Amino acid sequence: MGNKICFHPRVVLTEDIALHFKSSHLTRDVMPIIAKWQKEGSELCFSLYDFEQTFDIVNESERQFRVFDTDANGRVDAHEILMVYILLASGEMQKKIDTVFTTFDFAGSRGSGGTISFDEAMIMIDACVKGVQKVCNMDFKIPDDEIFFYCKSMFDMHRVDHAGRITQKQFTEWVGADASPRAFVNLFHNAQGLPDIYAEVQKTNLEQARVFQILANGKLNVTQNALMESPGFQRVCSNAEPDEMQVLVGLMTHESPDGTISMDRYHAVLRPWNIFNECDLDKSGTLDEKEMEILLWIQMRKRPTTEFVKEFVGFIDSDGNGDINRKEWVQAITDSYLVKQLGAKLGNPAPKLEAGRRITKTDRLQRSSTIDRPESGSSKGVAAR
Repeated sequence: MGNKICFHPRVVLTEDIALHFKSSHLTRDVMPIIAKWQKEGSELCFSLYDFEQTFDIVNESERQFRVFDTDANGRVDAHEILMVYILLASGEMQKKIDTVFTTFDFAGSRGSGGTISFDEAMIMIDACVKGVQKVCNMDFKIPDDEIFFYCKSMFDMHRVDHAGRITQKQFTEWVGADASPRAFVNLFHNAQGLPDIYAEVQKTNLEQARVFQILANGKLNVTQNALMESPGFQRVCSNAEPDEMQVLVGLMTHESPDGTISMDRYHAVLRPWNIFNECDLDKSGTLDEKEMEILLWIQMRKRPTTEFVKEFVGFIDSDGNGDINRKEWVQAITDSYLVKQLGAKLGNPAPKLEAGRRITKTDRLQRSSTIDRPESGSSKGVAAR
């Protein structure tokens, strides 16, 4: 886990099976499945038939089964599937941690005073890690030696000999106190689907539209001063800094004959701003390449290649620091030259940009282009930040 997990505050889910798990509720959906499975004998492996019957899967069951059947032997690990359900489902964090512990029906783990051995803890942590890695296709992997290391850290934290046993209370304390397991659980507890991101962007768009209508007071346009002096406008712009406000409003008034701002132009500038803010997972005001991948995925409605993301970042990174800030993104995406380059979409190799070209002030004063609204359910895979 370690730094790999700690620097990824959220997973973005795009694959249908991951969204299926995310749509479940721990208490309403997952715990009854676990109770039924335990009542029927806690079978450790499922065939396709068992998989369909246990999880009431009707559509595309074979495709979902193959996600877990990575060695193609016709059997899948029951614990891996159940751990994914627990970690991705909505519900209380503490209840998830308790459910992880009690789902493993080891001989000594039953009841409120249950305990687990070192080997049993390894099985538990391994199922959690392997399960989510199969479903979420993360851009990092946690190898077996790291799983051993973190299992060891749990016993060492409580000064328990590796031949001893850990209680459920000690397991819970380890997850809460150690940065790595805490970050791991949070990563999937806070996972978000692309449809959720689309919905948040649209919600912000609507709030901004209401502010425009209030300021316009029945007219078709608003003035630059009206926006700059409006607390409501600043609020719906995610409390942009003064220099960012100047850039946003400046882009809105560009090429306006009378210096006023139409609603179309208003939204053309704010849509990329809203998408950026939703993709800024750690709210740092900048995006790295991993976050830019998510942003471009939403913008272009198709997962970009690694080459495309790198060249795109290099193209608009005006200060050359490797990260993209909000101003750089909005200025770039309202530039018709860059939009034309993006128009090649992502089915082709990275766009052929002019050698050494960077967006200049003149470039940014070209006509703008609005952002296509993403189509729900059009992407596959997962991106982790």
